[in-house]
Amino acid sequence: MKKKIIGAILSTLLTVMMATPAFAEIIWTADKLPAGYTTNEWENKDFFLNAGGAIKRDTWTRYVKDLHGNIMKNVVFAGGAKTDENGVAINADGHICSYGTEKAEIDYFNSQPYQNISWHQDSLKSLNENGVSNFWYGTNLSSSTSVWLWLMTAPDGTKDGLKYAYCFNEYGYLYTNTITPDGYQVNKLGQLMIDGKVMARKYNDVTPWYGFVRFPIGALGYDYDSSERAAQLWGTPNPYF
Repeated sequence: MKKKIIGAILSTLLTVMMATPAFAEIIWTADKLPAGYTTNEWENKDFFLNAGGAIKRDTWTRYVKDLHGNIMKNVVFAGGAKTDENGVAINADGHICSYGTEKAEIDYFNSQPYQNISWHQDSLKSLNENGVSNFWYGTNLSSSTSVWLWLMTAPDGTKDGLKYAYCFNEYGYLYTNTITPDGYQVNKLGQLMIDGKVMARKYNDVTPWYGFVRFPIGALGYDYDSSERAAQLWGTPNPYF
């Protein structure tokens, strides 16, 4: 029977045990909501331990939460996007992500020129510091945060026709050669490993789960069964909203 990978012992067990982690249960309760956060005025479907993006409905303003559910205030993300003292998201070009309505946000993005999504490297950061690299993935305006992405190109630019899963922290930087917060092993390129083997999938595979390429931390799909569980978790509206 596979052992569960838990908390602080993960790093010490890495060299002697490579196991598939238990699937994380996501529980929302009113006492775990951040200060100023109510169950009626926010929406967040991209979460693990309350992490991910959030929207305040009355102003349609975007915020970002860390892996502990705290609104991230006065922080800078990979690529230069940031939040202000109230936690409002601001793109790297200075655009404040507050739109008034959902339609206004959609109209804004439809009016913008196409932004190429690709790998980038922050030369001011270490190649690997405590399991976090200086690679990030996104546009020149914003990066991917608190998420798993299945990508065909590795951070070093190599391709072999297959997709690999990469995990990015709440600041948008790639985890490498470590255990991710939801208990998965990743190699020096940041690629997901299950039972000591790098997981890969075909670009054109018709298996239904292969339609998923983006998973919140805590709801990763790496095969058909885990993708079904992930879809049930992050595809179902939060019961508190």
